[in-house]
Amino acid sequence: MNAHESVLVLLGSARREGNTEQLMRRAAARLSTEQAVQWLHLGDYPLPPFVDIRHEDAPVYEAPTGNEALLLERTLAASHLVFAMPLYWYSLPADAKRYLDYWSAWMRVPGADFQRRMAGKQLSVVTTVSDENRRVAEPLIDSLRLTAQYLHMTFRGAVVAFGNRPGEALAAPSIVDDISALLSAEITA
Repeated sequence: MNAHESVLVLLGSARREGNTEQLMRRAAARLSTEQAVQWLHLGDYPLPPFVDIRHEDAPVYEAPTGNEALLLERTLAASHLVFAMPLYWYSLPADAKRYLDYWSAWMRVPGADFQRRMAGKQLSVVTTVSDENRRVAEPLIDSLRLTAQYLHMTFRGAVVAFGNRPGEALAAPSIVDDISALLSAEITA
C-alpha cells in the first residue's frame, strides 16, 4: 500500500467486533499513519431491497439519497476496498450482498460514471470461516474476484481465517501477518 492509498474497510458481519473485524483492526493498526483507513459497518447504513429496473420501459435510476448516497460517495472516494466479513452460508452476508446489488444501479445513474471511476481501484477480501476446510470460502471470494474483474479493478487477493466462537480467529497470530501483507502489498497494474 502506498501513502496515497485510501482504504475503505467494508465490515459486513451481523455481529460487531466479531472475528473478522478483530483481525482487520489488528492488521490495520500496523499500517503507516500516513495511510488513510476508513471503517464502514454496512449494517449502520441499511439499504432498502434492491429493485432491478434495467428492462423496464425507459429505465432511469435516480441519483442516490440518504444511506445510498453515502455508500456511493465512500465507495468512489476509496482507492482500495476491503470486504471484511464472515462467510455466511458459503456467500456474502446479506448487507454486503445488498450493497453489491446497488453497484448495478450505480453503473446506470446519470452522471455517476461509476463503472469508469471503479476501474483501476483495488479490491481485497478478508473472511472468517467456521469450517477447518477454508476452501468453503471460495464462492464468496469468487463473487468478489469476478466483480473486480467485471469492473476492471485489481483483485489483490483474499485471506481466509478460521474462527467460530468470538475471539477464536486471534489464536493464529500469523493470520494478522497475512492480512497486513495483503493490505501493504504494492500492486502494479
